[in-house]
Amino acid sequence: MEKETWLLWLLADSQLPTGGFVASAGLEAALQAGLVSEGAVEGASDSLTAFIKDSALNQARLALPFCSRVYEETAARLAQESGGSSAAIQSVLAEFLGLDNYLHAMLSSNKVAMRASVAQGGGLLSLFTRGYALAECMADQRGQACLGVAKQLQRLARLGEAKAHWATVFGLVCAALGISLAHMQQLYMFQFVRQVFSAAIRLNLVGPLRAQMLECDMHPFVSGLLKEHAHLRVAFGSLDDLFGESAVYTEPILELYQGMHDRLYSRIFNS
Repeated sequence: MEKETWLLWLLADSQLPTGGFVASAGLEAALQAGLVSEGAVEGASDSLTAFIKDSALNQARLALPFCSRVYEETAARLAQESGGSSAAIQSVLAEFLGLDNYLHAMLSSNKVAMRASVAQGGGLLSLFTRGYALAECMADQRGQACLGVAKQLQRLARLGEAKAHWATVFGLVCAALGISLAHMQQLYMFQFVRQVFSAAIRLNLVGPLRAQMLECDMHPFVSGLLKEHAHLRVAFGSLDDLFGESAVYTEPILELYQGMHDRLYSRIFNS
């Protein structure tokens, strides 16, 4: 078995300890507000699938360009610099912080989404530094350089000088583990869609068996999103990006519903 295949299975594990199980991507608020129908079974599942498709499109157009840019910059800078040198670490860290701060600014209008992104990013960062980075397969110079970047990020996050969002950390970790760009993008979208379906099951919108069927049928849609949008990269530091479309919100209504989460009288998710 190829090493990359093994790592992909590890990262695709639903029990990955990053806090995704406490996030509903706004589904809980949308349910209570009436955007998604309760008991979405058989013919009544349209509101749920429509919500997930709209949310997935938003991820493909907003978060994925950041994730892909961090991945490419990390891989390129580690290849240019000499192994695990401090120059390589500082180069990767500086680029990461710039992109991460840019993403934080774009999420700042929605504190619920911002909080969830930071919490899950921090969880993945801890998983990498205390788990994957200590494995024997990460003992080379490249792996140690990525560990150095991750530890500095954790230190800066504790000091409040960095946020470490989910999308940017995901790109960094996949580059560190040697996951290919295409597989990283596919995994990112798969994990998001699965997370929302998992939330739908716990909200009693669908049963686990029907959720599996609906998630299986989501494959053509997500594949289409990747085919159309996987080439996008956020153009950080460029005036062209001020009026460009490299990373945008596509579903402002969903953002409004998600922002209502903290106002719910009762809730079982953090976002």
